[in-house]
Amino acid sequence: MPLPFTLAGAIMNADPRSKFRALTRVFDPIYRPYLDADDGPGTSYVPEAHEQYREELEAALDLNDNAKLLLAGQPGCGKTTLLLSLAHRLRREGRLVAFVDLEAQTAVQDLGSLEMYLAAKAELLTEAKKAGISPSVDTLDVLRAALERLLGNAVARDLDAIAGALRRILSTVRESKLLRDEMRRQIKEGGNEPIDLLAQLLDDLAEHRPVIVLDGLDKLPPVQARDAFLGDEKKPMVEAPGAAILTIPISLIYEPTFNVLSERYNNAGSAVLPAVRLYDLDTATNTRRRSEDGVRIMRRIVEARVDAIDPKIVMPEATERAIVGSGGNIRELARLLQSSVVKAHVRRGTFIEEQDVVAAIADQRESFRRAYDPRFLPVLEKVRRDYRLEGPGDVTKQLLYGLWVMEYRNGIAWYCLPDPVEQLLRQMEHWTG
Repeated sequence: MPLPFTLAGAIMNADPRSKFRALTRVFDPIYRPYLDADDGPGTSYVPEAHEQYREELEAALDLNDNAKLLLAGQPGCGKTTLLLSLAHRLRREGRLVAFVDLEAQTAVQDLGSLEMYLAAKAELLTEAKKAGISPSVDTLDVLRAALERLLGNAVARDLDAIAGALRRILSTVRESKLLRDEMRRQIKEGGNEPIDLLAQLLDDLAEHRPVIVLDGLDKLPPVQARDAFLGDEKKPMVEAPGAAILTIPISLIYEPTFNVLSERYNNAGSAVLPAVRLYDLDTATNTRRRSEDGVRIMRRIVEARVDAIDPKIVMPEATERAIVGSGGNIRELARLLQSSVVKAHVRRGTFIEEQDVVAAIADQRESFRRAYDPRFLPVLEKVRRDYRLEGPGDVTKQLLYGLWVMEYRNGIAWYCLPDPVEQLLRQMEHWTG
């Protein structure tokens, strides 16, 4: 919801420093506006950012109550915000949606399927309680018995009590691998497979068309991600009833055996959420041209965060420069603008001007320079020349994850260098020329 009138007016009339402080908050790269919202992604979400992709997810879930979907994408491209928007819409349609923030509840760097399913059960029970529905007494008793064996004390037959017990276990083992291993051993010896208990719970709630969103699996280390999705016969959530959406690392998409997942997940062939497309590629001439639709979307993303503070405090040319510098990555746009606010404050400015964004982009260019590896050069040059990303597997993954290249789609996947990387290549050519 928008800021209350009195608060919005107070910010609008504040001194430049107060406005800059507010801008620094909303453009923090890890700013999460949904934490201030009752439900959904928050007021700064711009639905057009990934509208077609979201519609495809919605269609898949509408047509198949057991759809199993994957979502990959470069860091900061908007996966979490998109999923929050989707969850919000599904709830309004009457579906039961459990949004599981695995990064907040588990040790993602050492995530076992056991913890993933415990977190899913906790969120599912919480959402069921909010919706005024309940699983069967038999299912609750099975869950309680499993928890009581682990905890050594009684658990009430109440959805909040059972969900709370699940979260206490996750919290206890989160910081200790030793405790996680011991918990896994005890549960295995108890004979109750976490996926079986989750399946029983989902079966009970089937009339409410449950959807489980597992956000945070994209933070799995590459080796662990390969083991979980490509090396294990039991793929995450595949054996559970109901629908599920799982985020996965972008590196997984570029594994040679990734295509096998199309047998288990409905959208494996279209799992990548691309950056907001700032350019359209003419494949006949292999030339790109500015996409006014993409630029307009990114401009709206800036306005959604700035307007409540002061719609004129970021100069239009500064916004345009930041959009180009971001390459279409929403988090990079925020990072550049936050840095630009600092630059403006240092020079004692009262507005964010283009010169501030130019200086912020130069800092980003130097950050890329420090991380540069000579193996990157031929791959980057090919992207620059042909808009194709081809090279050794590890290099390709590093360039994608490190935002050296941006992935776009207009019928086909193609790639582009963000402005700071373009600047770095030009600088290197000048030095060697």
